[in-house]
Amino acid sequence: MILRTIEFKILVFSPKKPIFKKTSDFLGMFSKKLYIKDVNRFLDIYQFTHFRKFLEEYQATRAKVDSHFTRTEICNLLGLEKSRSYFADVLRGKKVSPRMVQKFIEILELDKKEAKYFETLVELDQAKSDAARNAAMQEVLKLHPNPQHILNEDAYEYYSHWYNSALFAILDAMDVGDDMAPVQKRIFPKVPLGKLKDSLALLERLGLARKNENGFWKPTKESISSGPYNNADLIKQYQLQCFELSKQALMTPPKQPTVMSTLTFSISSEAYKKLEAELQEFKAKARRIIGEDKEKADGVYQMNIHLFSNLD
Repeated sequence: MILRTIEFKILVFSPKKPIFKKTSDFLGMFSKKLYIKDVNRFLDIYQFTHFRKFLEEYQATRAKVDSHFTRTEICNLLGLEKSRSYFADVLRGKKVSPRMVQKFIEILELDKKEAKYFETLVELDQAKSDAARNAAMQEVLKLHPNPQHILNEDAYEYYSHWYNSALFAILDAMDVGDDMAPVQKRIFPKVPLGKLKDSLALLERLGLARKNENGFWKPTKESISSGPYNNADLIKQYQLQCFELSKQALMTPPKQPTVMSTLTFSISSEAYKKLEAELQEFKAKARRIIGEDKEKADGVYQMNIHLFSNLD
């Protein structure tokens, strides 16, 4: 404490041009550094894959030690004195321009690596295509100091394309050798032959498929769960692909048994909880039926269950 006081007096009362005009200027700067140091110590950006969630928790955490760091103050720091709702709008999903991304980085005082990670999280969130989203996710994996924290890179590759899980099931229903042409002929929707070969190579690398004594590729497990790799962004993109499959199946004249049904209803929150529990129980029963099926598989099926609210 004495050393800080001496340093301060030298800075203020030096014959040269003073750096701080008032004691409060120095204390404000000194306190700001302490605040940011405290926030960075307890809030690691690499614990996040959603930049909006990081911004929300950063503001809330820093406000605990710096009561002036409000959402309105962030708007002021961003140069948006007339738009007090901008930060709240960003948390609700408003698009962030490259210029504002840089301003956020300045406010958060991120270092070079953290800044690049933050920029990539924004790209991931605001990607307009699957290709852009996948590219951003791969960049996130490269930038993260411990990518295993997010997901295994092979697991990411597995869930990036719906046909990987489809091929895993097809190997059980068909006798498939190194020639993937028979699979390419029957799979729905159609998948390029080269991608099917890459998919088979991935399954082999992951230990999910191997050749049997007859020279056919067969799955090594009965089923696969996302398990510890259940990253929200990753599984969300995989599910979107599955929903697209349902759409194509609905629009295509069926050659195989197809069940498509919808139901819209109004119920109480208690009834909703019971319905959700029944769905979880049904999923468990479905897994048991699949696991206990001793007959040779002769088909591959996709089942999507959707339960969501039409009211916000």
